[in-house]
Amino acid sequence: MVFSMPACQESGGTPAAEVSAASQVSSPRIATLLPFAADQLIALGAEPVAVPSIRGVVPASWDGIPTIALDHSAGPNIEQLIAADPDIVITGSTYAQFLSTVASATGAEVVVMDVHAIDDVATHITALGELTGKSERASELLVGVQEKLESPEPAGERVRVLAVFGTPHAFYAFLPDSYLGDLVAHAGGAMITDDMESHAIFQGLAPISMEVVLDRDPDHILVVFHGSEESARAMLKGDPLWSKLSAVEQDEVTFLQDDLFAMRPGSELPRASNEIQTILTGARESLR
Repeated sequence: MVFSMPACQESGGTPAAEVSAASQVSSPRIATLLPFAADQLIALGAEPVAVPSIRGVVPASWDGIPTIALDHSAGPNIEQLIAADPDIVITGSTYAQFLSTVASATGAEVVVMDVHAIDDVATHITALGELTGKSERASELLVGVQEKLESPEPAGERVRVLAVFGTPHAFYAFLPDSYLGDLVAHAGGAMITDDMESHAIFQGLAPISMEVVLDRDPDHILVVFHGSEESARAMLKGDPLWSKLSAVEQDEVTFLQDDLFAMRPGSELPRASNEIQTILTGARESLR
């Protein structure tokens, strides 16, 4: 896999290449609401002044850095952002409706970065290097990622995949234009959700239609679940619709780490990519 390096084209905020504060401050104070950006800034040696509050295990490298509480319906905690006194705030498009409030309350430039594809990782690391004056270090990071990223499987039978994101209350399907969807394509798989309509706020996810899923009957199911894997497996096998799927009947279901594929997508690209490739290689063998 060779990264392409397109110009930074972020939606809903200022493109990183055009951030005026970054050109006026040699070491801008950056608060990030995007976990991926927090990881990359620290790797660049440009520790952010604030990172997002996330569920589960927090990376040790974030220890001691102030956190910003986030809520999908209320947005980021403005008081905490003001206290961080940032020159730049990096966020994802999930919080697009709150960008004007963040900008006016903090006086900071707001940059939107989303990781919806493998190439986004290179684009954003490059942009972060430019924002912080650490382009040389960013190039070194990208070389390291490239060296660890395995090549895709040779062309063969494409495993038809349903990837779902859920809680004990509801599931959503990952679309091909999501980070996980691109990892599946890179590993030689094919998402069965190519014509499903994206969620209005959560790009890359779509409400699940069980009628469509049953009709397409995927070869393998990938699950990112907020809760107990044991209870989720029991729910899939006990549900009268899910239990009809060949993948559930044949135990072709793999649970993925929330942290790696949902909370901090892109932060450990080689490990995530290689994991999906291993899973689909096994699923491909089962189809023979």
